[in-house]
Amino acid sequence: MKTAAPLGAAPQESPETRAANVLLITAALGLCALRLTVAASTGLADDEAYYRIWSLAPALSYFDHPPMVAWMMAAGRFLVGDTALGVRFLAPFAHLVGTALLWRTASLLYGAEVARRAVWVFLAMPLAAVGGVIMTPDMPSVLFSGLVLWSLAELDRSKNANWWLAVGFFAGLGLLSKYTNLFLGATILIWLVAVPGNLRWFRSLKLWAGGVLAMIVASPVVIWNAEHGWVSFSKQFGRVARNGSAGAAYLAEFIGGFLALASPLIAIFAIAGLIHVVRAAIANRKSRDVLLSAATLPMLLYFLIHALHDRVQGNWPGPVYPALAICAGIGLGTLFSERHRKPAFRAALAIGFLMVTAIYVHAVTPVLPAAVRKDPTEQMRGWQAFADAVDQQRKQAGAAWVATSSYATTGQLAFALRDRTTVAQLDERIRYLFLPPPPAELLQKPTLYVELERRADRTLLRNKFRNVVSLGTLKRDNGIVGGATYAVFLASDPPEPPL
Repeated sequence: MKTAAPLGAAPQESPETRAANVLLITAALGLCALRLTVAASTGLADDEAYYRIWSLAPALSYFDHPPMVAWMMAAGRFLVGDTALGVRFLAPFAHLVGTALLWRTASLLYGAEVARRAVWVFLAMPLAAVGGVIMTPDMPSVLFSGLVLWSLAELDRSKNANWWLAVGFFAGLGLLSKYTNLFLGATILIWLVAVPGNLRWFRSLKLWAGGVLAMIVASPVVIWNAEHGWVSFSKQFGRVARNGSAGAAYLAEFIGGFLALASPLIAIFAIAGLIHVVRAAIANRKSRDVLLSAATLPMLLYFLIHALHDRVQGNWPGPVYPALAICAGIGLGTLFSERHRKPAFRAALAIGFLMVTAIYVHAVTPVLPAAVRKDPTEQMRGWQAFADAVDQQRKQAGAAWVATSSYATTGQLAFALRDRTTVAQLDERIRYLFLPPPPAELLQKPTLYVELERRADRTLLRNKFRNVVSLGTLKRDNGIVGGATYAVFLASDPPEPPL
């Protein structure tokens, strides 16, 4: 005779469920260790090298983005050192925390089985796998979006108004990460208005306190913009009104990018699950369905509209991918019978993990044909040897510092030549307002100008210096036939301070 479980006790896990959970936890921890290895074994991407400069002088905010990525890089460099691993150190752990949050959120909303599927799907998504290695604003943006969704799920389950403070705190941190996180406001508002009974939260002081907390936490971005003519807001929000002429091409590129970055089968499952959830939200207005729809649709619809007139970079919708993983877990159940569900799930994971493996292997040791011109990992290769050649030519030419005219070259050379010489971008100085200016006497000395040949700005050089002499070119071995060619000039005698 079986003994009944005590009243209120948690249900006992079956051995099969326990084994499934242990396998998933082991996979998540193992992949975190793998990401740390890849992070230490590959060079920085151009954007990472640029953001590393931010981390040298943490500020309230920056020209391109809010400050969270710089703060996290600074913490990683403090813990591990000024290395590629140090710059990226917190990214794999942020991904691991985000995975745990996804598990809890999906469990609260749709139960343990959907939660396990969602986490496996998220681990197999190529975009999430890349984001778990490189440190860009997308990593904290995704993390804090997940924390907001988790807090709302806990609020929905417990009805404890104190969770509004958590929602506000994490929403504020999200706004310190990337402006895309403003979509969380739409998520919260739709959930409050569309779910029967949720309007009562507008009478709760905790909701308004959470809103005030969000504004206080995000205030560094507002303060910085107010002090700098709202330049960052103008740059980022100006994308909304930008008009292009290749809408159909951009839309196809956006859809194709989603199919690749989510992996094809997972993307199909996610779309099917999203359609199911949205239909259920409209028909029944259940809290969980409205919440998941509101966490997904506003951002996706915006980027679909944006793609009609301008390019949408594949990483921009990153914060919606955890919610799409939950949709994929739901979609698997709606598309297939019990008999076919497991084979379809295994096939989707196999494709996803094969893509992730190929990305990691290629990033460490190129496996694509060397003739492939559009290889996003090429920017991570050959910088140290190239920087050594630049520094040798600088010394031979008698130059005291290195000049550039793009943030990518500036960031990469500044990292590779750290502690050896000053590297400064001649134009777009608003990008570097947070840094102390180089000594005036140094800038009066000759400089070695180095820039990718197709980006070399000879007019800029002639405007900045009276004497400009071409020293030929240097090659960076980026794993592609012919390498990357950089123009090199010796420039001297500036009529006025060159920066």
